[in-house]
Amino acid sequence: MSGSNICVFGASSNRIDKKYFDAAFEVGRLIASRGFGLVFGAGDSGLMGAAARGAFSERGRIIGVIPEKLNKKGIYFEGCTERIETPTMHERKAMMERLSGGFIALAGGFGTIEELMEVLTLKQLSYIDPAIVLLNTDGYYDDLIAMLEKTMAEGFTHKDFRSLFFAASTPEEAVEYCVSYKGSDIPDKLVYALRT
Repeated sequence: MSGSNICVFGASSNRIDKKYFDAAFEVGRLIASRGFGLVFGAGDSGLMGAAARGAFSERGRIIGVIPEKLNKKGIYFEGCTERIETPTMHERKAMMERLSGGFIALAGGFGTIEELMEVLTLKQLSYIDPAIVLLNTDGYYDDLIAMLEKTMAEGFTHKDFRSLFFAASTPEEAVEYCVSYKGSDIPDKLVYALRT
């Protein structure tokens, strides 16, 4: 994997099953134990906070990126090695993308899925080439994966783009995929468009 940081997207909600918190904590712990920095949305709550606590348990580098509107005591994780404030959510995502060589989507809602779709699209267009992993804890992402595969089956997305992401069943699989990622050899979407 190029770069020394892995970015984690995940829910900010605390009203979710413990299995998701356990997986998030373990992802953060494994990232730190392998010597990589954790980049995340700086939040103290939900799976963001759990991943940060996992990295903190291994004394890892923890880089929180948070928009100005949310950069308030009680919202951000106080154990960050570095906390970067951005003017907007858009600039927050751009900063996380610049800092990271790999991305792991933990279970999450609208925001997590939106962040995942953005990095998938940027990779499809060859703006970035990171490892992208869906941590499919207890089948959480089964329906989303099926929807993405439907876009390929019906011709909306070229079947070669299935390799843009990897679905992992465990935190160990997710982190190992990022660590061992060597880059993709898929032509960008424009190349496919010009062929038709």
